[in-house]
Amino acid sequence: MTRDGLGISVRAGATLVVALSLSALLFAGNERESAVQTCLAVQTALQQGRQFIAKSDYLAAVRVLEGQLSKINGDKAYLDVLRDAYRGAVKELRIAKQNEEAQRYLERLQILDPGAAMDGSMPHGAKSPTPAIETPPLAVKEGPVARGKVDEQDDPFRDPKKDKQKTARGLLAQAEEEFTKNRFREAGALFDQAHQADATATDASKERWAYCLLHRVVQQLNEPANVPPAYAELEKETRRAVEMAPRLDYGKQVLAEIGKRRAADKTPALSVKHAPRGADGWACAETPNFRVFHNQTKELAEQVAQTAERTRATMSRKWFGGFKDDWNPRCDLYLHATSADYSQATGVPAGSPGHSSFKTEGSRVTMRRIDLHCDDPENMLRAVLPHEATHVVLAGQFGDQAVPRWADEGIAVLTEPRDKVEGHLHNLGKCRAETGLFSVKQLMTMPDYPEPRYISTFYAQSVSLVDFLAGERGPETLTKFLRSAGKDGYEASLKQHYGYRSFDELQQKWDAKALANAQGTAATGLAQGGR
Repeated sequence: MTRDGLGISVRAGATLVVALSLSALLFAGNERESAVQTCLAVQTALQQGRQFIAKSDYLAAVRVLEGQLSKINGDKAYLDVLRDAYRGAVKELRIAKQNEEAQRYLERLQILDPGAAMDGSMPHGAKSPTPAIETPPLAVKEGPVARGKVDEQDDPFRDPKKDKQKTARGLLAQAEEEFTKNRFREAGALFDQAHQADATATDASKERWAYCLLHRVVQQLNEPANVPPAYAELEKETRRAVEMAPRLDYGKQVLAEIGKRRAADKTPALSVKHAPRGADGWACAETPNFRVFHNQTKELAEQVAQTAERTRATMSRKWFGGFKDDWNPRCDLYLHATSADYSQATGVPAGSPGHSSFKTEGSRVTMRRIDLHCDDPENMLRAVLPHEATHVVLAGQFGDQAVPRWADEGIAVLTEPRDKVEGHLHNLGKCRAETGLFSVKQLMTMPDYPEPRYISTFYAQSVSLVDFLAGERGPETLTKFLRSAGKDGYEASLKQHYGYRSFDELQQKWDAKALANAQGTAATGLAQGGR
């Protein structure tokens, strides 16, 4: 920090003592300033890390938390959040088959939690409520559950191969247990890890492991998405399952379904007009409602433009019955090459995956903009862009009223891949135990985001409540309810659109549904003890 106007001149003799004293004071002041800046940087990183974890964006949380790791001086709360970020990142990367990177984060996680390699307590996914295709029950006998003998003492001369076998047996035992509980996504990830630790460990479990692979493929096929699934990858995964367990005829049905859907998705793409890179360094890809400014490949820019238009059309139909006209002004969408470029251009921390902004005059939107970075283009296309584009779709749709924060985030999260949505839904039990939950009244009338320690709770409840109300009488009823709530108040609007006579009646109905979806919660009183 610079300070102007000190005007200190050093003369000879006794004046030197004064000059030295002033120097000492300035040095002490600089030390205090440095300490304050360090503390603020650490606390900001901790807050951002928690927010990213609340959004199930574990890799972003890891990046922002590791950025200040050298300054935390062993802070336990900070390390606990970093541990949770590592745990989520490892699971996410395992599922994405990025095993080398997953192993790197697992090794760091094991420093904070030595038992992490044997831990199967990652967030659980829920069964898709109305799947387009269903995974039939697996008619095979239960496999042997490996219960390897655990050494009582560390042996400095132990055989690394035996260590890997022991780790594999532990992972296999967890995989079999998850399978018996019908938690196939978790079981599949554990089978993968056991096989990587010891390739022979899963020989007796191939049919169950293959079934988990098929279940994962079916979930992705059933996932409502703004971007068509990666059919080549899904077909590769399905063929792997078929090769692993030829007796599972269901694999052939899944392959046929992939072929049908791939053919059906070959619809003509929206025309994208490309302009070459200008003197400012930005090329531009234009559609009726978006201008994508980028320094990326033409192919990526076109994917972004198509995804943005698809999201606008899908979300406007779902929540408002469609838009009659194209946007004026169009939405400017900036694709920054890296998170560092993104942060430098926008002032938003590099750990953020992206953000949207807009200006309104009454109900008229006068500016729309989305800023994203391309460090993880797949996640950007599948999750971040649809999320931020949905915020832009919602802007200006409720008259001169701002979109209530809980509804704005809940609706936006529901555009993300289903496993991220389910992560929030199943987080309710954990949030209730750790921080308590907001009542429906508190959540709906909250003017802005809560303080950082309640961010996970806020997201879990917002997603759950939007999901519940949209399921009650359809998405358009929810947005009609939000419009009238801004004019007539929430309880009057609840009675008009849903038949609930009060916040308390909605609370009881929502509790029952939310508890059915939240892993490990009690049977009643979900929102008791609200702050």
